[in-house]
Amino acid sequence: MVQVVRTVPLFASLHESAWDEVAEKLIGLCYARDAYIFFEGDRPDHLYVIWMGRVKLVRHSIDGRDVVLDVLGPGRLFGEVAVFEDAPYSQTAQAMEEVAVIAIARHDYLDLLGRFPTLSLAVINELGRRLRVVNDLVQSLAVDRVERRIARALLRLALYNGAPTRDGTMIQMRLTRQDLADMTGTTVETAIRVMSRFRKSGWITTQRGRVVIKQPDQLNLVANQS
Repeated sequence: MVQVVRTVPLFASLHESAWDEVAEKLIGLCYARDAYIFFEGDRPDHLYVIWMGRVKLVRHSIDGRDVVLDVLGPGRLFGEVAVFEDAPYSQTAQAMEEVAVIAIARHDYLDLLGRFPTLSLAVINELGRRLRVVNDLVQSLAVDRVERRIARALLRLALYNGAPTRDGTMIQMRLTRQDLADMTGTTVETAIRVMSRFRKSGWITTQRGRVVIKQPDQLNLVANQS
């Protein structure tokens, strides 16, 4: 577990001598597909690092729809914003497949912050990154055409969850039509129509149930259309 946590930028500044103590604070947990790790509004008892699998962060809208804010893979951290603020989780975390995570209790994490001030700077940087992601998503949902939103979602997934193949960049998760609709604030029918257009244009394909981006330059053009 220590080797996984070492890869997380938030902990990269820790001195080698600190890791024996950190190891004692790590808790391994497993979740089945579709299981909830925590709900929006729960108390922030732990922050989490993904060991294996994929987790989606979901926000519930006032009209009852779920909006997927982010999809995280191995080595990614979540829940840290609420832990740092001592405020309820602002998102729901749900396993998209069988997931193993490493949990760190809030009081243990705050103790580390107090003893190793360089961790605080890493927290500020991560909060800034998360704020940019949320602001971009809110703006996109408000003003962007659905084709642009879906192109951006695919490119973002490829950036954080992609692996190179002979045909292009494969998104390393099974992305359902509902997942894509939730990520882009549209209907399943519209998501199917747009993905079909991208596929017929030769920009994407599907292999073993996973999306492969064949022509990222074309998706970039759509993603950056004014």
